[in-house]
Amino acid sequence: MNWGEELWDQYSQLEKHTEKGIDFLDKYCHFVKERQQIELQYATSLKRLIKSSQPKEKKNDDVPFSTVTSFKNILKELQGIANQHDLIADGLATKVTKEVQTVIAEVKQERKKLLQDARSKEAAKDKSIKKMEQTKDTYRAAHGNYISAKQQFEKVDSDLSQSRAQVEKSRQNMISKDQSREDSKNEYILQLTQTNKDQHEHYYTILPDVFNKIQEMDERRITKTSELYKQYADCHRSVLPIVSKCLDDITMEAEKISPAEDSKKVTTKYKSGLVPPDDFRMLDLDEPRDATETKEPDSVSGNSITTNNSGGTVSGKNKKTKKGGLRSIWAKRAPSVSHITKPEPAEDFSHLQPHQQRRELQKKIDEVQLQVDQEIKSKEALIKMREVYTKNPTLGDPASVESQLTIIGKKVDSLRLELQKYQKYMGYSAYSNKTNNSESSDSNYKDKAEGKTGTPVSTPPSSQPSSQHSTPVSDRYSSVKQEAASDDPLHGSNQSSPVRVPVPPLPHNDNAELDDTDALTPGGDSITSPVSSRQESFYEDVDDDFEDHPQAKAKFAFQSGDVNSLSMEVGDVLDIMEEDTGDGWTRVRKGDNEGFVPTTYLEFDS
Repeated sequence: MNWGEELWDQYSQLEKHTEKGIDFLDKYCHFVKERQQIELQYATSLKRLIKSSQPKEKKNDDVPFSTVTSFKNILKELQGIANQHDLIADGLATKVTKEVQTVIAEVKQERKKLLQDARSKEAAKDKSIKKMEQTKDTYRAAHGNYISAKQQFEKVDSDLSQSRAQVEKSRQNMISKDQSREDSKNEYILQLTQTNKDQHEHYYTILPDVFNKIQEMDERRITKTSELYKQYADCHRSVLPIVSKCLDDITMEAEKISPAEDSKKVTTKYKSGLVPPDDFRMLDLDEPRDATETKEPDSVSGNSITTNNSGGTVSGKNKKTKKGGLRSIWAKRAPSVSHITKPEPAEDFSHLQPHQQRRELQKKIDEVQLQVDQEIKSKEALIKMREVYTKNPTLGDPASVESQLTIIGKKVDSLRLELQKYQKYMGYSAYSNKTNNSESSDSNYKDKAEGKTGTPVSTPPSSQPSSQHSTPVSDRYSSVKQEAASDDPLHGSNQSSPVRVPVPPLPHNDNAELDDTDALTPGGDSITSPVSSRQESFYEDVDDDFEDHPQAKAKFAFQSGDVNSLSMEVGDVLDIMEEDTGDGWTRVRKGDNEGFVPTTYLEFDS
């Protein structure tokens, strides 16, 4: 079936049908554009989700747990999936949308031309019919005139009263009208024949040809629509292998998660390297004791640490301040001045616990060693380049490489000195830790494990035996300085500077008198109080009410060794003012006093 034969009389319907076909293509184009926008929005939303879901990397957090590592890789694969959705949107825009617009433009132009051709052919046919109708009307009028003239001649010819001249005139008029009738009849016959021919050609040749072209145009539109549907599917199908690969990789990342490895990394990250404290000694009150002997706390085996110096007082019990003074300062305003209470990180990481110190030193050694290896490779490459230039001066000037070799040589020397420095730190740290855990330095271990020194101090290597438990803190720190001056591998025997002893963070408590601007460190050196007179006067009138804080219970006794820490007894209930930030110390408050205590000595409320 073809439209030229079957729909010869449905010109208006074909015109509407082809117009609806173009409108359908236009709607499909709009659909593809909307789908393209959805893909773009979906890809954008995925990228935004990936960005917001990235695990925050802390500056000193270098333990890659398998769950976190796998999740990061999953986000990378999801980024790949988002990129594939961008490709889908791009394919829909270039392969489908533009093609649909091209088809619409072509079909519109061809339809317009064919319809104009059909209308012109229809107008030519109508014109022929109209001309035929005009000749027919002329023939009809001429025939009427002839009949009237004939009737008039017959009337005159029968009337005997009419003259011969009048009869002849009437006959000539009849003959003239008859001739006109014959001419118009012949013209009518000719036009009728032509019109019939034109009409037959129009309905059997011209119009079917135009309608068949319109049918071909519409079928091409339908075929192109089918191809566009396939291209639409191909835009999505083409990225499915990559998306499937990304999903397979996500599954592989899930299978890489290892609970045992993560548990091991937690141990590595938080292990302090310290040894649990010894059993408590029994206090026999019936046993006579020397009045001059240092008083022991009831719950701790060992000596209390009380050192009097001319510059200040180091004791577990600090003096109270007046109501509304520094007590309210640290209770109400501690967050605003917390930046002055944190210890400065030491170059040898001695502010960390022993195991963490060794781990950070080893990481630093590996970083510097990597830089040294890279510089050596660069130097070797430059040496080879210099040899090539020497053998073939046309390739370059060997002298131009000398300056670069000099710079790299200086940089390598500097890096090696830095590497040697950290290696000495590592050796010193390992030796100190070994000494602290040995039987020969049991007293030093107890001072550290039971908290008698108030801070984790690694005693430098010394040929002298460790001091007795009754030795005051100031005497022991003095001996540390003397030994460090002669035996410290970092400074040499000729150095007079004392060994670096890490100091806990500055105190948050108000147990130091306002008039005492200096407090003594265990070695006798003075440090400046973190509260200036201006800050003191500013917070003088702050109300003395305390905020609610979480609490913890003391598992072991701890005697303060300086103004930064706080003494506590077994069973003391303490307010947590600042949680452990990774250095092994927690700031607490007991009554009106605040200070730092070892985190491992606390039992936190669940």
